[in-house]
Amino acid sequence: MAFIFLTLILLSSSGTVIPARPDTVRTDSLKQKNARFMLLPILFSSPDTRLAVGILPQVVFRTPGSDNPSSIRMDAYYTQEKQYHLLLRPGLWLSNRSVNLSGKFSFKKWPTNFYGIGNVNSLENPEKFTEILYEASIEGTSHIGSDYYGGFSFAYRRAKVDPFNESGILSSNRVLGSGRSQLSSAGLVFKKDTRDNHFYPSKGSYHTLAITSANKVLGSDFTFTRYTLDLRRYLSLGKTHVLAMQGFLSLSSGDPPFRMLSSVGSTLRGYSTVRYIDDHVAAIQLEYRAAPLLGRIGFAAFAGMGDVFGNLDELQLKRLKLSAGIGIRYLFSRNEKINIRVDYAIGKDSSGDYIDLNEAF
Repeated sequence: MAFIFLTLILLSSSGTVIPARPDTVRTDSLKQKNARFMLLPILFSSPDTRLAVGILPQVVFRTPGSDNPSSIRMDAYYTQEKQYHLLLRPGLWLSNRSVNLSGKFSFKKWPTNFYGIGNVNSLENPEKFTEILYEASIEGTSHIGSDYYGGFSFAYRRAKVDPFNESGILSSNRVLGSGRSQLSSAGLVFKKDTRDNHFYPSKGSYHTLAITSANKVLGSDFTFTRYTLDLRRYLSLGKTHVLAMQGFLSLSSGDPPFRMLSSVGSTLRGYSTVRYIDDHVAAIQLEYRAAPLLGRIGFAAFAGMGDVFGNLDELQLKRLKLSAGIGIRYLFSRNEKINIRVDYAIGKDSSGDYIDLNEAF
């Protein structure tokens, strides 16, 4: 964790303010109308990557007529496992906060392991493979009344899974999603958003219900439907103290490829995203945030539990995966309340360091 302090020293010179055009700025809110560029160098380790290095540039700005912050972010990193990933994530607020557009565009070459499917799969002799992935998705929602939003999503995924072992289970095509494949899906999205801040909420809630379906009619090689419920609540415990809570549930029907199965590590820190995978996942987590406490430095502590399952009878208390950890926060932007997050998390037989812009949820 010693790299944390080196990273924080570098931060003091990595942000640049870009003035907005005069005709879009009100004299009483000059700072809020400015665009801010942030560049975060990262060095971390995780159960998936071992040591990794990269950069996270992000631009935060406001479109004319909207008080909600828009952003464009890129992730670029390379790992000790010879993995690399390029990811672009725009998020735009239009029409005076009534329309939100977000997307994801990525390219990934990702050597990793296949441990099997289920919540008790063995760590012995995982099968190695490399995934080459091109992925694009877009989501658009519109204000439909009060604090509610509704809209549509579309995603495209083209992948090649290249197993190392020619006699392994992936080479034999006994696992759905081996070899070359493409996936196209469309869906409905409903949200309720009462947060007081998009980057660091201290009160309010952010709830999302998404229903997505992949089908051969859309050009997909796979047919399945996924139902995702993400419930987040934020309680203010004082000027700089917040309790954040999240409940997450994802259920699938049909035949998703193994790289699209739900994962414990996609929600709970401290776990590999490929270690425990199955059709469904349920998780809850709490996080106490005190930021800032001293100057721009803050603190966080978190804990959670969850598991993947194929059937409801597999979701047992004795099998739940537990996660806990602590973190440091560095207040990068006072105006937008954007934190740099550095966390260390411990899971079942695994652990990881995480550094990122913005909070985990």
